Amino acid sequence: MTLARLLTIGLGVTGDEAEPYLLQIKDNLVEIKDILLQSHQASEALRAEAQTVLDAHAESAQQYMQNVEQPQPPDFHPFLAMPASTSVRELPDGGRLFTLADGVMVRVSPTGVLTAIGIDGAATELEPARGGIATLPDGRELTLKPEAVRATHEAAGIEGLPLDIDPVQTSEDRYRVELPDGYRLDVSHGDRTALIGNPVGTVDVLSITRIEGVGEKVTVRLVPGGAKGFSTQESGHKGIIEADGTIHLSMENGLDIVIRFPDGIDAGGDNGEDDQSTIICEECD
Repeated sequence: MTLARLLTIGLGVTGDEAEPYLLQIKDNLVEIKDILLQSHQASEALRAEAQTVLDAHAESAQQYMQNVEQPQPPDFHPFLAMPASTSVRELPDGGRLFTLADGVMVRVSPTGVLTAIGIDGAATELEPARGGIATLPDGRELTLKPEAVRATHEAAGIEGLPLDIDPVQTSEDRYRVELPDGYRLDVSHGDRTALIGNPVGTVDVLSITRIEGVGEKVTVRLVPGGAKGFSTQESGHKGIIEADGTIHLSMENGLDIVIRFPDGIDAGGDNGEDDQSTIICEECD
């Protein structure tokens, strides 16, 4: 009888209890299950976060080992490359010193001047590279980056260039400028000459002693005072060359350029010539 009474009370058959005992046990078990589930989810979140941190550490360690095993190549600016085993040292004045494997050193000043220092201590200033190549006294050649041989408009003696276009120094006194629309301008201070390369393949040679076209005709007229006027018949350029060699050039692409040469070089012009005759330079093949 006692057992039967307990069962009836537990099942809520008598109606005397507000909530059956077994139902209370069930509710308690549901609460325990929810607590365990929340604890499991929190543990999984912590595990995922810990795994993310471990993965990040592992990636950093791998990158470090790669850098140790494969060190980054040294910065050889302004050179594209240097012979094997060359060391680089930054100088206090902002220049750089390159020491080659045999002890020869190359110093680059903050302004870009190149100096070779031999094993005996003799210093030789290297001429600006021809075509981007600097040649050491022993004949070895070092290739410069293109931006390292750029010159200012003032150094090249060229006025009227677009601000975003810089001349490139191809040798000690020669400069090259790539102009819009496929034109190219080469200036030689030593010869006091300018060459215009046109997109169609013709070339115009301009100096006080020589005005001619390669592939096209150029008309030349003498101006009082020894100056000469010129106009190219196909490329459309025109201008005046003063007796001292200064070239005033109006190009077909709209640029008005003045080319000035260093003083102290005889231009070889016809100073004092006031002949108004017209000279025609025929097409040169």
